[in-house]
Amino acid sequence: MADISVKEIIEGLGGVENLASAMHCATRLRVATKDRSKVDIAALKEIDGVLGVVDGELQTQIIIGAEVSNVYRKFIAETGLEEKNAIEENLDEQKILKEDLKNKKGRGLTRFFETIAAIFNPIVPALAGCGFLSAIIMVAMAFGASMSMPTFKHFVTISMAIFTFLPFLLAASTAKVFKMNSYVALTICAAMMAPAWSSMITDGTATSTFLGIPFRVIDYSGSVLPIVFAIILASYVERGSDRIIRGPLKIILVPAITILVSTVITLWTVGPFTYWVGELLASGMNWLFVHGGWMAGLVYGGIYSGMVVLGIHHGMVPVLTQMISTNGFNYVSPTSGSANIGQAGAAFGVWLKEKDKRQKANAASACVAACVGITEPVIYGVNVPNGKTFFFGSIGGAVGGAVAGVLRLKAYAIGGPSFLNFGMFLGGENAFINCGLVMVCFAIAFVVSAALTILFWKPNA
Repeated sequence: MADISVKEIIEGLGGVENLASAMHCATRLRVATKDRSKVDIAALKEIDGVLGVVDGELQTQIIIGAEVSNVYRKFIAETGLEEKNAIEENLDEQKILKEDLKNKKGRGLTRFFETIAAIFNPIVPALAGCGFLSAIIMVAMAFGASMSMPTFKHFVTISMAIFTFLPFLLAASTAKVFKMNSYVALTICAAMMAPAWSSMITDGTATSTFLGIPFRVIDYSGSVLPIVFAIILASYVERGSDRIIRGPLKIILVPAITILVSTVITLWTVGPFTYWVGELLASGMNWLFVHGGWMAGLVYGGIYSGMVVLGIHHGMVPVLTQMISTNGFNYVSPTSGSANIGQAGAAFGVWLKEKDKRQKANAASACVAACVGITEPVIYGVNVPNGKTFFFGSIGGAVGGAVAGVLRLKAYAIGGPSFLNFGMFLGGENAFINCGLVMVCFAIAFVVSAALTILFWKPNA
């Protein structure tokens, strides 16, 4: 990996004075600028180590890859953007961000998926980490490990922590997005996760009442949608009560009203309804792949890379999480994994045919990254700019997805489906067969995409 010049990035963004704020995700440095016309996209793309640039309406996203966190630290040190108070007091920045949001008015679908991404992106590393640990458990169990072994039993407990207490992570993340007190949000989550509910279920109690109004008793541990919508509701209750209540009692009454009203309304309506929706989404996706077979895999494998480009693949995170929590497996990851590996195969073809040393190196590193589960460099840094190779990668993903669909292959853990994370496909009665066939689907997607690229793509064509 080239030593990326932070100073060149700052210059390409129009200088320090043009920077409003900065953050980063797993692979991208995301910078909000005050004047987008001062951003030199072409210059940013030419910086050694930069894999690509996405010019969004609110952010310029510089694709760097796994080194992004190191680059981000240097960027913050160089620009001084870590002084959040100074940034919040910058009235020009606030005006620009408001104008950007105004320009986005009416684009409800875009805002919907961006909100989902903002809620789930922060917890994806924890999901992926525990998913990888779960994959190791699947491998260990396939070789004879059992819960009678103390060390293995404790290892399982650690790996399952996120799936048991996922609502707490979602509560904190949702509270941040909707700008409410995170500790009040966590308290609401605790009320919904109280042991009393599971005890009532164990005792055979299916319904209870509050103020004489009946509601369904549900164990919300491991649930996804109920806590998200509970905190969204709570954010409005908190803001409303904060506007109404005045004087010294505000600090007590606002959180008290928020906790009580939000929790009760959630128990009555929001919780049961969204829990039902989550179950419906999970069963719906299962039905689609069980009855759709190769067609479901073909379509989903073909369009998944496009979903990544549009950012709407984030919308699948709650669905996959719910499917794992409800069924213990999902049919989707073998197909989406085929799409990812298909893009890797297209990059492999680019590496074979590309003459430019820099582009050749980018294609090689992006291909390897995609094979181990990091796909943004290969999509944004190699295939989308080339055009045709992105299309060839999608065809490979469709073919691999069709095979996965017709065989009804499953994933038993959350994580980035890849050759490296093969353990997430080990499970069920035929663990090794399922995992082996998923790897075959990945290989098919890789080979098809690479072959199409080698045959029909020309550098600079």
